[in-house]
Formats: sequence, C-alpha cells, structure tokens
Amino acid sequence: MLKTLTMDVFYPYPQERVWQVLTNRRALAAWLMENDFEPRVGHKFQFQHSTLPGIGESIDCEVIELDEPKRLSYTWQDGMMCQPSIVTWTLKAVDGGTRLQLEHKGLSHVKTFQRKSLHQPMRLSQPLQGQFSYESTAVTQTLALPTRTSVFRYEALDSVILSSFLNGGWDYSLNQQLLQVLVGVAADERRQ
Repeated sequence: MLKTLTMDVFYPYPQERVWQVLTNRRALAAWLMENDFEPRVGHKFQFQHSTLPGIGESIDCEVIELDEPKRLSYTWQDGMMCQPSIVTWTLKAVDGGTRLQLEHKGLSHVKTFQRKSLHQPMRLSQPLQGQFSYESTAVTQTLALPTRTSVFRYEALDSVILSSFLNGGWDYSLNQQLLQVLVGVAADERRQ
C-alpha cells in the first residue's frame, strides 16, 4: 500500500510564474526531471528518472486535469507500479506570492493470479515480470492447500522511485530545486 503525501509551500512569486515552472517542459526539467510534458488534458508523457548512476527509469504519466493557473493533476506510474498514483498541484495567489499545494496520492492495489495446475508456470502481469530484484516488505504470498488450483496473492510493490519522492524527494525538489528555478527566472527578467 502506498501512502499519500501532502505538502504546502509558499513562494514569493506571482501565481503565473509558479504555474510556468510546473507546466513548461524546460522549467520542469530544470527542477524535477527530463520530460516530454505538454499542458493538455489527455497528453501522455514521461519523466526520465536517473538519480542512480547507470540506472535510468521512465515514469509514465497522463494529464488528467488542467485548470490554468490554479490546478494540475496527472497520473504517475513507473515500471514497478501495478497501478498509477496521482499527483495534484493546486496554486493559490496569496499576499506576497503563491501558495502551492502538492498531493501525491498512492493507491492500494492487490492482484490475484490463478493456475489451473501446480505444474503450469505462474504468469505475472508485464509490470511485475523480472522486477523482484530488491527486498520489499510489501510483497505477500498466500497459497491454498495443494489442489488442482493454486492461488497466489501479491500486494503491489512499493516503487523505489515513488518511495523516494514520498520520503523526501518532493521536499527537496520543491524547497531547493523549484525555488532555484523561480529565483533564476526572476533574475533573468530583471536583466532584460
């Protein structure tokens, strides 16, 4: 089961500028990850995650809500996730700047697989095949008594990438990297 993360951050910049760093492909790459994002409902895009040397992973996303410059939601699913989580950004203009709220909602999911014979190999869904290369307490297995049909039950694995974002990655991205991009945009505007 994946948890829900909520964050509330204040930026001393106008709502439109904060919206820009959430929805502009280049700005988004500067503070979060390389991507092919477009601010359009239904647009499917990917983030390219590569924080571990030699390991690249894509995160599949789809824009599911867009209310410029107030609200943006998209799905978030990497190769270890059976089901996407939802990332929602809510922006509100307040005195002196913008209040940005993040909700990253994990979803609980259980898959059941059945075999007709004990001699028939169990087939896992594509996202799970060959993906058991790290230790996880989220995996459970239940076997029925040996009969003609065995039932295996697996809880969805916590994604390594999603876990890193839920356990501090968003905090760093919003309080360090996104803030640096906002400061850079403001400095560029003053120079012009």
